[in-house]
Amino acid sequence: MNITIFVPCDSAALAAGADEVVDAIHKEAAARGLTIDVQRNSSRGLFWLEPLVEVLTPQGRVAYGPVAFEDVPSLFEADFLHGAKHPLCLGPTDAIPYLAKQQRLTFARMGVTRPTSLDDYAAHGGWVGLKNAVAMQGDAVVQTLLDSGLRGRGGAAFPAGIKWRTVRATTAAQKYVVCNATKVTRERFPIA
Repeated sequence: MNITIFVPCDSAALAAGADEVVDAIHKEAAARGLTIDVQRNSSRGLFWLEPLVEVLTPQGRVAYGPVAFEDVPSLFEADFLHGAKHPLCLGPTDAIPYLAKQQRLTFARMGVTRPTSLDDYAAHGGWVGLKNAVAMQGDAVVQTLLDSGLRGRGGAAFPAGIKWRTVRATTAAQKYVVCNATKVTRERFPIA
Protein backbone atom coordinates (compact mmCIF):
# COMPACT_ATOMS: atom_id res chain seq x y z
CA MET A 1 0.00 0.00 0.00
CA ASN A 2 1.40 3.38 -1.03
CA ILE A 3 1.26 5.99 1.74
CA THR A 4 1.31 9.71 0.91
CA ILE A 5 3.26 12.12 3.09
CA PHE A 6 3.23 15.89 2.61
CA VAL A 7 6.19 18.10 3.52
CA PRO A 8 6.22 21.80 2.53
CA CYS A 9 8.84 23.12 0.14
CA ASP A 10 8.50 26.86 0.71
CA SER A 11 11.34 28.98 2.07
CA ALA A 12 10.17 28.91 5.70
CA ALA A 13 9.94 25.12 5.76
CA LEU A 14 13.28 24.78 3.97
CA ALA A 15 14.94 27.12 6.48
CA ALA A 16 13.51 24.98 9.29
CA GLY A 17 14.98 21.79 7.81
CA ALA A 18 12.24 20.34 5.58
CA ASP A 19 14.71 18.87 3.08
CA GLU A 20 16.57 17.07 5.86
CA VAL A 21 13.24 15.73 7.18
CA VAL A 22 12.32 14.43 3.70
CA ASP A 23 15.72 12.72 3.39
CA ALA A 24 15.25 11.11 6.82
CA ILE A 25 11.73 9.95 5.89
CA HIS A 26 12.99 8.32 2.69
CA LYS A 27 15.90 6.69 4.54
CA GLU A 28 13.69 5.34 7.33
CA ALA A 29 11.04 4.03 4.91
CA ALA A 30 13.72 2.28 2.81
CA ALA A 31 15.24 0.68 5.91
CA ARG A 32 11.80 -0.67 6.80
CA GLY A 33 10.98 -1.80 3.26
CA LEU A 34 8.03 0.58 3.03
CA THR A 35 6.71 2.27 -0.11
CA ILE A 36 5.87 5.91 0.42
CA ASP A 37 5.04 8.88 -1.77
CA VAL A 38 6.42 12.17 -0.44
CA GLN A 39 4.67 15.20 -1.94
CA ARG A 40 6.28 18.63 -1.58
CA ASN A 41 3.27 20.84 -0.95
CA SER A 42 3.07 24.51 -0.07
CA SER A 43 3.02 25.57 3.57
CA ARG A 44 -0.29 26.06 5.37
CA GLY A 45 1.11 29.18 6.99
CA LEU A 46 1.71 27.76 10.47
CA PHE A 47 5.38 28.68 10.34
CA TRP A 48 5.99 27.98 14.02
CA LEU A 49 5.18 24.32 13.26
CA GLU A 50 7.53 23.95 10.28
CA PRO A 51 8.41 21.52 9.02
CA LEU A 52 4.78 20.45 9.30
CA VAL A 53 4.55 16.85 8.10
CA GLU A 54 1.15 15.52 7.09
CA VAL A 55 0.14 11.94 6.39
CA LEU A 56 -2.90 11.08 4.28
CA THR A 57 -5.11 8.63 6.15
CA PRO A 58 -8.63 7.35 5.41
CA GLN A 59 -9.87 10.00 7.87
CA GLY A 60 -7.97 12.80 6.09
CA ARG A 61 -4.59 14.39 6.67
CA VAL A 62 -3.01 14.06 10.10
CA ALA A 63 -0.37 16.65 11.04
CA TYR A 64 2.89 16.34 12.96
CA GLY A 65 5.11 19.23 13.82
CA PRO A 66 7.46 20.81 14.11
CA VAL A 67 9.40 17.78 12.88
CA ALA A 68 13.21 17.64 12.93
CA PHE A 69 15.11 14.95 11.07
CA GLU A 70 16.00 13.41 14.45
CA ASP A 71 12.27 12.87 15.12
CA VAL A 72 11.67 10.71 12.07
CA PRO A 73 12.64 7.29 13.53
CA SER A 74 10.31 7.79 16.51
CA LEU A 75 7.50 8.84 14.16
CA PHE A 76 7.89 5.57 12.27
CA GLU A 77 8.06 3.63 15.55
CA ALA A 78 4.76 5.22 16.62
CA ASP A 79 3.20 4.30 13.23
CA PHE A 80 2.60 7.88 12.14
CA LEU A 81 2.04 6.56 8.61
CA HIS A 82 -1.41 5.55 9.83
CA GLY A 83 -2.07 8.69 11.88
CA ALA A 84 -1.01 7.25 15.22
CA LYS A 85 -0.36 9.32 18.33
CA HIS A 86 3.09 10.76 18.94
CA PRO A 87 4.26 13.75 21.02
CA LEU A 88 4.43 15.77 17.75
CA CYS A 89 0.96 14.70 16.60
CA LEU A 90 -1.37 17.65 16.11
CA GLY A 91 -4.34 15.55 15.00
CA PRO A 92 -6.35 16.14 11.84
CA THR A 93 -4.79 19.11 10.05
CA ASP A 94 -8.12 20.84 9.45
CA ALA A 95 -8.90 20.62 13.18
CA ILE A 96 -5.78 22.53 14.28
CA PRO A 97 -7.35 25.52 16.08
CA TYR A 98 -5.47 28.14 14.02
CA LEU A 99 -6.80 26.60 10.79
CA ALA A 100 -10.22 25.59 12.07
CA LYS A 101 -11.08 29.23 12.82
CA GLN A 102 -10.31 30.35 9.27
CA GLN A 103 -12.31 30.49 6.09
CA ARG A 104 -9.65 30.68 3.44
CA LEU A 105 -10.70 32.10 0.10
CA THR A 106 -7.71 33.40 -1.82
CA PHE A 107 -5.46 30.88 -0.10
CA ALA A 108 -7.87 27.94 -0.04
CA ARG A 109 -5.34 25.64 -1.76
CA MET A 110 -2.44 26.75 0.47
CA GLY A 111 -0.83 23.67 1.97
CA VAL A 112 -3.13 21.35 0.06
CA THR A 113 -1.49 21.36 -3.36
CA ARG A 114 1.99 21.18 -4.80
CA PRO A 115 2.77 24.79 -5.76
CA THR A 116 4.28 23.95 -9.15
CA SER A 117 1.80 21.26 -10.21
CA LEU A 118 -0.65 22.29 -12.90
CA ASP A 119 -2.46 18.97 -12.34
CA ASP A 120 -3.05 19.87 -8.67
CA TYR A 121 -4.14 23.36 -9.71
CA ALA A 122 -6.67 21.94 -12.17
CA ALA A 123 -7.92 19.27 -9.74
CA HIS A 124 -8.78 22.00 -7.22
CA GLY A 125 -10.67 24.25 -9.64
CA GLY A 126 -7.76 26.48 -10.52
CA TRP A 127 -8.79 27.12 -14.13
CA VAL A 128 -12.46 27.92 -13.52
CA GLY A 129 -12.00 31.70 -13.38
CA LEU A 130 -9.85 31.77 -16.50
CA LYS A 131 -12.33 29.62 -18.43
CA ASN A 132 -15.16 31.95 -17.39
CA ALA A 133 -13.17 35.05 -18.37
CA VAL A 134 -12.24 33.65 -21.78
CA ALA A 135 -15.93 33.13 -22.53
CA MET A 136 -16.75 36.79 -21.70
CA GLN A 137 -16.27 40.03 -23.62
CA GLY A 138 -13.39 42.23 -22.40
CA ASP A 139 -15.63 44.93 -20.91
CA ALA A 140 -17.57 42.28 -18.98
CA VAL A 141 -14.34 40.85 -17.55
CA VAL A 142 -13.25 44.28 -16.34
CA GLN A 143 -16.71 45.00 -14.88
CA THR A 144 -16.70 41.64 -13.06
CA LEU A 145 -13.34 42.51 -11.58
CA LEU A 146 -14.58 45.98 -10.56
CA ASP A 147 -17.72 44.48 -8.99
CA SER A 148 -15.67 41.92 -7.05
CA GLY A 149 -13.79 44.62 -5.15
CA LEU A 150 -10.52 42.68 -5.61
CA ARG A 151 -7.57 44.74 -4.47
CA GLY A 152 -3.84 44.46 -4.90
CA ARG A 153 -1.81 42.82 -2.17
CA GLY A 154 0.62 45.73 -1.93
CA GLY A 155 0.49 48.25 0.87
CA ALA A 156 -1.95 50.53 -0.99
CA ALA A 157 -4.46 47.75 -1.76
CA PHE A 158 -5.38 49.57 -4.96
CA PRO A 159 -8.51 48.18 -6.71
CA ALA A 160 -7.42 45.79 -9.46
CA GLY A 161 -10.50 46.59 -11.56
CA ILE A 162 -9.49 50.24 -11.87
CA LYS A 163 -6.03 49.19 -13.10
CA TRP A 164 -7.55 46.85 -15.68
CA ARG A 165 -10.13 49.42 -16.80
CA THR A 166 -7.39 52.06 -17.24
CA VAL A 167 -5.21 49.74 -19.33
CA ARG A 168 -8.19 48.61 -21.42
CA ALA A 169 -9.21 52.23 -22.14
CA THR A 170 -5.68 53.29 -23.10
CA THR A 171 -5.19 53.54 -26.85
CA ALA A 172 -1.88 51.97 -27.86
CA ALA A 173 -0.64 49.61 -30.53
CA GLN A 174 1.17 47.60 -27.86
CA LYS A 175 0.65 47.38 -24.11
CA TYR A 176 2.91 45.84 -21.48
CA VAL A 177 2.14 44.01 -18.25
CA VAL A 178 4.73 44.19 -15.49
CA CYS A 179 4.39 41.87 -12.51
CA ASN A 180 6.40 40.66 -9.57
CA ALA A 181 7.29 37.01 -9.94
CA THR A 182 9.61 34.35 -8.62
CA LYS A 183 11.64 32.09 -10.86
CA VAL A 184 10.59 28.48 -10.36
CA THR A 185 13.03 25.77 -11.34
CA ARG A 186 12.76 22.00 -11.43
CA GLU A 187 15.78 21.81 -9.12
CA ARG A 188 14.06 23.93 -6.46
CA PHE A 189 10.58 22.45 -6.84
CA PRO A 190 10.72 19.02 -8.47
CA ILE A 191 7.70 18.45 -10.68
CA ALA A 192 6.41 14.90 -10.57
